[in-house]
Amino acid sequence: MMDIVIAHFGTYYVGMPGGVEKVTCNLANAMTEKGHKVTILYRDSKEGKPYFSLDSRVEQHNIFFENGVQKISEKLPLMLRLDREIKRIFSQNAAQSVNAKYKGKQYGQSIHRWLEKLQPDVVLSCSIPSTKYVIEDAGYQGPVVTMIHADPAVQFPKLSDIEKRAAAKSTVMQLLLPSGVETARQYFPDLPLAVIGNAVFEAEEKADLQSTKKRYVISCVGNICERKNQILLVEIFGRLLDEFPQWDLELWGRCTSRYAVKLIKEIHEHQWDSRIFVKGETKDVGDVYARSDIFCLLSQSEGFPLSLSEAMAAGLPAVGLKRCFGVNDLIQQGKTGYLAISDDVVEHSLKKLMADVHLRQVFGLNGQRAISEYSANKIWDQWNNLLINVMLPGGNNAI
Repeated sequence: MMDIVIAHFGTYYVGMPGGVEKVTCNLANAMTEKGHKVTILYRDSKEGKPYFSLDSRVEQHNIFFENGVQKISEKLPLMLRLDREIKRIFSQNAAQSVNAKYKGKQYGQSIHRWLEKLQPDVVLSCSIPSTKYVIEDAGYQGPVVTMIHADPAVQFPKLSDIEKRAAAKSTVMQLLLPSGVETARQYFPDLPLAVIGNAVFEAEEKADLQSTKKRYVISCVGNICERKNQILLVEIFGRLLDEFPQWDLELWGRCTSRYAVKLIKEIHEHQWDSRIFVKGETKDVGDVYARSDIFCLLSQSEGFPLSLSEAMAAGLPAVGLKRCFGVNDLIQQGKTGYLAISDDVVEHSLKKLMADVHLRQVFGLNGQRAISEYSANKIWDQWNNLLINVMLPGGNNAI
């Protein structure tokens, strides 16, 4: 049995319905089931439970709080924030350096105290900033596995030199997909790498693509934001309304951003409210996939798109953008769905699937088979083997 600490310091945690948070909870649950003791250290302006289900045996501690009282601010002092934003005008790396340096000073002592108390065998860091806080600012000298949840080609160029230096001191870096290895090697040539995807659970209820229905649904699941690019999907579907009167579009996910306001306004202005529905958050995402007929994710950037993998596991044909990392790894062109190179190709791809029920069924079955490569049991065994290897003398060099 190992004592494992998951360091979640890069984003908010309490009640957050994000992909990183879902992976954090799933991984903590799985390692607990395998007999390890797991503790999640997080940073947030409040204490509380995560959005996703978490095993009651997993401990959680907010590094900002002591005895229910917040002792550390999540924000930099005003002058440093101004300095950061001025630097951002000229260099994202310089702005990132301000965050890394001074937030580390704010967080480091508390992280150090918790790690001294917990005495973990290994720390699983949810981000490169988290790794920097653990290694550089808290002075932790044990094994650290740095997890990369985004496209390395998008994330790594934005890193500050401080963060790159800290990440290079990791015991191993975990990547989600083989296509990220080349970029990782460019930035961290001497760092051992492990490729482990996200766990995809078998769908409790599969999509029904055989029955004749009164209404058919294209669904998209993910926080409503610019990166997820839902406005493009809305505009493309708007051009298909008259040709496919039996079809609706459902958008699921947190919709509190300015981008979401803009999206909802566009739907209202075009009077598409009776065919395009912004549904908000749901904890029963399985029901969304089961009622759907096509899944469309036009994200501009992803790490390992959980919603796409879950939709494929439920038997849905998928459409995405060819240029999007993660999406172009999971969708097999002309076999499980379509990878579009332009807006017009997205429209053409959707039309082909909307018009052909047999094609939807074939792609859906192919998708279920393809995504089984990331079945939960396989992924958790890979994680367990990685942790055992990390603990062996010199084991990290064999990964």
